[in-house]
Amino acid sequence: MEFKAGTSDLPDAGIAGGSAHTATAGTAIHNAGAAVIAKLAELATSDERSPLFGAGNAGVVAREGRLHRRDDESRHEGYGDILARAGLAEIEARGNGAADPAAQSSYAMHAHGAVFAEVKVDPDLGQIRVTRMVGAFAAGRVINPRLVQSQILGGMIWGVSFTLHEQAIVDHRSGRIMNANLGEYHVPVNADVPRMEAIMVDEHDPHVNVLGIKGVGEIGVTGSAGAVANAVWHATGIRVRRFPIRIDDLVMPVAG
Repeated sequence: MEFKAGTSDLPDAGIAGGSAHTATAGTAIHNAGAAVIAKLAELATSDERSPLFGAGNAGVVAREGRLHRRDDESRHEGYGDILARAGLAEIEARGNGAADPAAQSSYAMHAHGAVFAEVKVDPDLGQIRVTRMVGAFAAGRVINPRLVQSQILGGMIWGVSFTLHEQAIVDHRSGRIMNANLGEYHVPVNADVPRMEAIMVDEHDPHVNVLGIKGVGEIGVTGSAGAVANAVWHATGIRVRRFPIRIDDLVMPVAG
């Protein structure tokens, strides 16, 4: 098998972001395999010497290196036998991972989820601690559950960091980042990360692609920041509309 990607002489395919490469590459490989099976089926079903003769392309199914008749599972033939009888050493077909424009215009194609956060706020000092986060996410067919859950949890941590810690300070005279190091650019440590749970919701999506795979991407981040900010509002009654949320936002809330 030869896989090609990332060259301008290829037709349009899926995006190279949002952790969607599994969907793009997987769809191309699946389509190439289906095209090869279709060619093998055509060779076998049109050959009177084959037990699959007369079944037609739609009348066979591929399984474990063999083609089986749909109407009679006892009639089957190996790929090697089909090629040998046709005098071929190999057979070639191609597939691509391009999205279906019609499906994209009619259906939502991305992973989605919801995040819930619990915070504790010191009423005198305005210090915020996130104590618990739970997220539930649907991302189509999940190929590597452990990897996906790890990425989701990392995204939720990033959401906490975005809401309470991270801030790039720019010198408006020079355009330089003034805190471009980990000594001054704040990110959470283990003590800042709450108890977290990422729940993967089973989802079968027949429209996104033939394999039903979606990119996970930053879905763990997007809801987490809003969940923490809403929890702070619920705890204090103060709606903060800028990040990171600072102590002075709660002690001396800004207008708006």
